[in-house]
Amino acid sequence: MSNDDEPELMTTALLERASPSLPASPTPSEPSDAATPSSSAQERSAYTPQYVPPDQAALAWIDHVQKGGSVPNGPIFIELLQAMLAWHPPFPAPMATLADDLNVKLKIVDTGKKFPHMLDTLNGRLADHEAIWTQCKTKMTHIQVKLKDSNGTPVRGTAVQQGGLKLRLTLHKVSDDEAMHDGYNPRQNEGLFRGRAGNAFEPQVTMLESMHEFRFQVMLLSSDIAGARMYVKVAPVDPQLACNPNLIVQSHSFISRARMPDESFMRREQRGAAASQLLSMATMAETGASSFSPPPEGSSTTETDSHTASPNKRQCIAPESSAVLVRAQP
Repeated sequence: MSNDDEPELMTTALLERASPSLPASPTPSEPSDAATPSSSAQERSAYTPQYVPPDQAALAWIDHVQKGGSVPNGPIFIELLQAMLAWHPPFPAPMATLADDLNVKLKIVDTGKKFPHMLDTLNGRLADHEAIWTQCKTKMTHIQVKLKDSNGTPVRGTAVQQGGLKLRLTLHKVSDDEAMHDGYNPRQNEGLFRGRAGNAFEPQVTMLESMHEFRFQVMLLSSDIAGARMYVKVAPVDPQLACNPNLIVQSHSFISRARMPDESFMRREQRGAAASQLLSMATMAETGASSFSPPPEGSSTTETDSHTASPNKRQCIAPESSAVLVRAQP
């Protein structure tokens, strides 16, 4: 079989697969110099056409012409174009299907007191299972996700998506599944999140291994959105992977407040202790001032002066005292 006949046979096989009712492609008007028409016909009669995708047939013709072969005539060119229009290339298996085949699931891992910061029972009015999950703006929130199979074995992100599983963390109101944006925070330049050490938080990551932990502060308060509760959602960035519910997780609902109650209590206690200390100091000062009274007018201060005078100084006795002492002698 000559090189000129190869693209034609590929087109013929293509048309027989795509449109069985169409006749075979006509023979090119300029046969190759390397073969005679009779030998070409004999080889073709022994050749069994097989399906060739249109893109491969087109590539074969391109290669054939680039190597100096004849250009396909009009009918063959038209048949090739028609086959390409009628042909629908098979879509590659979506990554979501791959994840289903791998039996992989994304799960949230307990991070202890990093989420939630507090379980509010409203002073005991709520049972433990009814307690309100509470996050504090001044504390770091940790959300950890992990890929596992049905046996609980960790699965690397690169096994689900080439180059690593790309994930994005978003914040939502319980009443609305749409992700919130920085504009929901009335305090400018705060946004929804803050990263570690006051840096910006990056909500999109590439998980190469089986686990990743998001660390951030929730800057949006529930009071900013009419007291609504909120939740965190982690989902793949890839649209096809995002259609797989096994790769989407959302946290327990929670409220966000400015600070923890114990912080407010401690600050009140500290302010109260400082005020009590100042009041005590003022009271002691007043007590010390009132306990000291000046001596009566005309009273002698000789005894006091004698105790307080320096021992190197001579003590003087008033004349009146000397006269009294003289009269007292026999």
